[in-house]
Amino acid sequence: MKYTEKLRKSGLRPTKQRLQICEVLFDTEKTFHFTVNDLVKKINRQLNNKISLATVYNTVHAFEKKRLFKTNSDKLKSNLF
Repeated sequence: MKYTEKLRKSGLRPTKQRLQICEVLFDTEKTFHFTVNDLVKKINRQLNNKISLATVYNTVHAFEKKRLFKTNSDKLKSNLF
């Protein structure tokens, strides 16, 4: 998968769930605002896969901590993807 190496370089293991979350977060033309609940629904709808709310929350928190994206009042910006 195209995010595997980028996750490894940032110090995160590229688990199946993290790769799926990357796909939903970063395979988009436009930036978008989301809550973790919104993201869970989008993952379930887009990938036809169930990922727990806790997993998504922890992954988003880890991505933000590793600066894979940053948030501000206007938009979500991807730094690495």
